[in-house]
Amino acid sequence: MNPKKVFAIARREYVERVRTKAFWIATLVIPILFGGFIAIQVSISRKTGGERRIAVVDLTGKTFQPLSAELASLEEKQSKEPEGRRGPHWILEARNLEGSLDATRDTLRREVLAKKISGYLILDSQKLANEETDYYSTTVSDYIAQTQLQNAVNRVTMRQKMEARGLPADLSADLEKRIDMKIFKVTQKGEAEEKGAGLLAAIIFLILMYSTFFMYGYQVMRGVIEEKSSRIVEIIVASVRPFELMLGKILGIGLVGLTQYFVWSLVAMNLSLPWMAALIAGGSDMGVPRIPISMLGYFILFFMLGYFLYASIYTTIAAPFNTDQEAQQLAMIPMMLILGGFLVYPAVMNNPSGTVAVFFSLFPFTASLVMFLRTAVSEPPAWQILLSVVLLVGTAVLMTWFAGRIYRVGILMYGKKPTLPEIFRWARQAD
Repeated sequence: MNPKKVFAIARREYVERVRTKAFWIATLVIPILFGGFIAIQVSISRKTGGERRIAVVDLTGKTFQPLSAELASLEEKQSKEPEGRRGPHWILEARNLEGSLDATRDTLRREVLAKKISGYLILDSQKLANEETDYYSTTVSDYIAQTQLQNAVNRVTMRQKMEARGLPADLSADLEKRIDMKIFKVTQKGEAEEKGAGLLAAIIFLILMYSTFFMYGYQVMRGVIEEKSSRIVEIIVASVRPFELMLGKILGIGLVGLTQYFVWSLVAMNLSLPWMAALIAGGSDMGVPRIPISMLGYFILFFMLGYFLYASIYTTIAAPFNTDQEAQQLAMIPMMLILGGFLVYPAVMNNPSGTVAVFFSLFPFTASLVMFLRTAVSEPPAWQILLSVVLLVGTAVLMTWFAGRIYRVGILMYGKKPTLPEIFRWARQAD
């Protein structure tokens, strides 16, 4: 192998893609769209949830007023929070029975359908004694409002039960308090409080790895097929070996991905500086999210290993075929392997040292995703991390060698679509 030729090919692939307008448009527009999406979500979350006009049929005769006061108190507390009020503005209307309960329900149902009210609540003593109540609305997906209403009914009825048993009224507030349990991650260096920012960063990194393996691996496959279909490769292989050409393409396109991530990181850092300055100046106790250096190191390590592994697989798939349609079926194989590593995420989160987590963190085709996640949420034994790296490197080298064997024959094959036995026969042929 001639390193100079590999470098020349990698430089050609890199420059050819970086100089395009599409690359810079995607590189600059994606973080803008992502930032705009976050800004919209934050803006929506800080607004009220709208107005909820609820008709309340209080058959108990003593729950309507406490419930109205409870919701008003909750709304006042939320309006004073830094994030702004999250719940809706409640308007409760007391309704009396109009004849029978069924007739009253029929009247209220027509008002809901006519959008005069958002819904109606039936407070029945017998059902409340069985920890039940009925709420009617045109939607069942208004979770925030429905949860607030349910919690308010629970608090009011609990106070009434306590008062009926002669217990102090302020005891209810004490019973509603919850213990805030701090989580500490135990490592070889000691204990560190885990506030969730590191976990969120790990999930974001995991999504980046998942999307990158698929996106840039597919670009490698497309690049090989385009050169083959345009016959440019016939000129290129006259001066370089197919293995050198393949390795150069993998390196060049990989550097394109790293360049894009570098630009996104700079944009993210500049956008986050005003936010962090505002937190510090305002004396907020929210804290600034911290990403451990070890997490960044493991991300770069497993990102590179996973990328080279899947890039070599996509190159192997592209070499024997002449069009995207021919390679499409086999291209599903690496996509399913990548997806498999992403789908075991719940099992790894629940038990990072369990059998499932250990197996998939050592299985080469899912190791880059799963072992990175394990290092983010726990501290796997050093021998498992080392073994995972060795298996990844060995598999990547083996796939690169196999891809080179396929590449040297398949890159000049046109016309007939090869079969799998023919592809493996190419790999066994002597130089």
